[in-house]
Amino acid sequence: MIDRKEVIVAGKVFDLGLKGLADAVAEGERAGQTVTLAVGARVFQVAVSRQERALILHWTGMTNSRNIVWMRFTALKLEWPPVKALSCFTFASEDL
Repeated sequence: MIDRKEVIVAGKVFDLGLKGLADAVAEGERAGQTVTLAVGARVFQVAVSRQERALILHWTGMTNSRNIVWMRFTALKLEWPPVKALSCFTFASEDL
């Protein structure tokens, strides 16, 4: 388990793309709404996002809190900045 300090964001933020997620994380950091949780084993995925026009590297890990998941996204784009990394905690649905 690795301790991570992140902002908890609502699941609906992910419908807004990386920009919406970045805004939610920045707003939570400004408000001091960070939490530290232990993150266990992580799962790695790679995807292509047409919405973001980027290659997305994605890590997900369960935390020591039953319904909270840690996520990290790294977007590789052919524009400036070429690399954008975001991480947060989010609530997992109960039917996982």
